[in-house]
Amino acid sequence: MMLFFKECRKILFSLTFLIYLVAVIGFYITQFSHDAEEKISQPMQGCEDYGTIAKEVPELLMPEAAEGLVTEYLSGYYTAYPIGFYKEVKLSEKKSAKIAEIITEITGISKRELDGFSDFDEEGITMIPDGNGGYTPVVKEATLPEINIPDTMTYERFRELMRKADKIIGGGSQYSDDNIVGNFSLVPKTYEDALAEYNDIFEKDKITGAYARLFCDYMGIIVSILPVFAAAALANADRKSRMEHLIYTRKISSVKLVLTRFSALAATLAVPVILLAFIASFSVAKLYPENNTDFLAIPKMSVGWLLPNIMFSTALGMALTEISSQLMAVFVQGALWFGSIMRDTELTGDIGRFTLVCRHNSLYDRNAFMENFNEFLFNRIFYTVLAFIIIALTIWIYSEKRKGGLNVIRKNIIGKSKA
Repeated sequence: MMLFFKECRKILFSLTFLIYLVAVIGFYITQFSHDAEEKISQPMQGCEDYGTIAKEVPELLMPEAAEGLVTEYLSGYYTAYPIGFYKEVKLSEKKSAKIAEIITEITGISKRELDGFSDFDEEGITMIPDGNGGYTPVVKEATLPEINIPDTMTYERFRELMRKADKIIGGGSQYSDDNIVGNFSLVPKTYEDALAEYNDIFEKDKITGAYARLFCDYMGIIVSILPVFAAAALANADRKSRMEHLIYTRKISSVKLVLTRFSALAATLAVPVILLAFIASFSVAKLYPENNTDFLAIPKMSVGWLLPNIMFSTALGMALTEISSQLMAVFVQGALWFGSIMRDTELTGDIGRFTLVCRHNSLYDRNAFMENFNEFLFNRIFYTVLAFIIIALTIWIYSEKRKGGLNVIRKNIIGKSKA
């Protein structure tokens, strides 16, 4: 326990932790605090626009999905998220021919007609002169061959063909069962839809549940990357001060040493986030004094949602710094983080099994979150277990270094990276 508090003290009085603290507080103030200052308004009947909602409407989904598949076939690449990260898929001629067969069955357009269509132009933004010396951005629709789905094509067969296309692409495409409705069947919300969503916030979420998802969405962005700096800096500081030689000769076991350091890092980095969660709960409760809010909803969700990110980033930082260098640890975690937040998907309910940064950038759409709740649970457990696996690897590295077994390997890695 004494070693734990010594490690915590070392972290708390480091420049890296001060930067982390300022960044976390700054992110809370700039991103979330304004959301806790305005009450959620009940929808008014008669409004022109209540937003959109994903509903499985075959009459809408089938032509939209068919158009999407034709567009990707003609462009030559397909968007997919096979393990939660963006991937641009280019198919072989054989697989591309299989996609063409699916399109032919759905639309009647042959492969020869598809390959011979020379007027193809993707959807995008074009700038049109406004007559005053400037330009106005205008949405440009894709130029595609005429797409007609015959009456003989049943919805069941259509979905079967979409699953087949998803499998050919490699999984995680727009046409998978998990993604097809959200991508191709968005319909305008009715007043009844908006009112039901509003009632869910007050009755099922107890208000703070909605704010908890939004709080974790914002804070998840920053706590998925910053802990790697603290972990890497701590290990690097020991190396520079030659403390690692003293640590390696002590009688303390590698297991105790690594677990203590990992626990100290995870605890000190989590505490500011949890304190901000309580501040957020207080702000929301003050905003709704007439309602019975769940004061612990935001702190509880922060532990389940954000702690796995802190643990994973910390563990990876410790392991890679020991194996290679501080720079390598930051680079690898930064690449994982950047790939996750730059995914070209919806920011609401965007939770896959292996998504590093889970997103739900809205006080609304509770149903979208609940539909993916099992994925969310798997995701958080996965990163928690992965963090402990990485820590087990770090323990082994420490043990080998104490024996002198990895010093030569590490020098070779660093030497090659500098060369």
